[in-house]
Amino acid sequence: MTNKELFYFTGKCLSLDDHPEFGQEIVRLCKSELIDWQRFVELCSGHLILPLVYLKFRNYGLIRHLPEELATHLNDIFELNYHRNKQILQQLEAISRTLNKHGVEPLFLKGAAYLLDGLYSNIGERILSDIDFLVQEKDYLLSAKLLENEGYAMVEPFSGDIATEKHYPRLYHPDYVSIIEIHRLPVKKDYQSWFNTGLIEAEKKPVGSLSGCYVPSDNHKVIHNFIHSQLANEGYLYGTVSFRDLYDLYLLSKRTDLSRAVEHIKSKQKAVAYFAFARLALGLDETFYPYRNFNFWVLTKKHSLNYQSRFFYTVFRSAIFISKRIFGGYVFQFLKSLYSKEMRRSIARRLRNPRWYKDHFNFYKRFFSN
Repeated sequence: MTNKELFYFTGKCLSLDDHPEFGQEIVRLCKSELIDWQRFVELCSGHLILPLVYLKFRNYGLIRHLPEELATHLNDIFELNYHRNKQILQQLEAISRTLNKHGVEPLFLKGAAYLLDGLYSNIGERILSDIDFLVQEKDYLLSAKLLENEGYAMVEPFSGDIATEKHYPRLYHPDYVSIIEIHRLPVKKDYQSWFNTGLIEAEKKPVGSLSGCYVPSDNHKVIHNFIHSQLANEGYLYGTVSFRDLYDLYLLSKRTDLSRAVEHIKSKQKAVAYFAFARLALGLDETFYPYRNFNFWVLTKKHSLNYQSRFFYTVFRSAIFISKRIFGGYVFQFLKSLYSKEMRRSIARRLRNPRWYKDHFNFYKRFFSN
């Protein structure tokens, strides 16, 4: 089984709820010994879906067809994630309680919002990287101070202007399992004109299981999912898509019409491509999303080449990354400094800061070691 075939096999595993007949194909492939289980685990681990895959296999009686060692490994990971998410729910309650005492009502985003809003059939399904929540601009620094008074501390020192950042530097607490990000903006400024705090606040939903906090509407969850996957993380540019994001989208599509979300997205053609690719990757029919476009072909082609050739993936990804840093970063900032006093100050401030060089080096190191 090639890398590309393994990718689409994994997608079918995730959509068993809609197409249980895929289970027969999965059993056939398991018996044929065509699946390299080590590569399968590596793929699922990279996409942060091992607990989810275990749950699908368990729910559809497929566990017994897996190698015994793999079945045990998946069960252990699922149990660990289940208990971690129980602790995260307690952490979300503690955060809300602390902020509520001072009139602040957090609006949880992404994975934390999905968990609180009952998107998953089992709380052990979704791996949460961290906790993101949005507060009003006036409550931004206050929220950080309140939580720092409760024992939260910055993961690492921060030397910039915190008040103008999209979110407060990441905070951790020794008694809790998840790092948190306090947002004053839901997304980067590039997307603020069509997806911002005011829009999210206008349609926010109260959390039934936890008073004093909110989550975005299902329509806004879809839009945020697209922005996070394809724009902020540059998935469309690089031809990369996370199964974790696709599965979240799949569950959200059962609550709200994806075509309705597209109407509110400025990058409509990329959104259509992303939704159409989700349909392809998960082996779904037109009832999930009926449209395709040229951007879908481009995204699918880049994604296929990434999986078919490690050389293409490395060269293509590196070329984009370096050109963006050089032309979109260094050259652009230098040219802007010729007429912008603020840009000249910003560059001088960074060049005088030893930590900037360290962070810069680590940024490149993380990219090229991935």
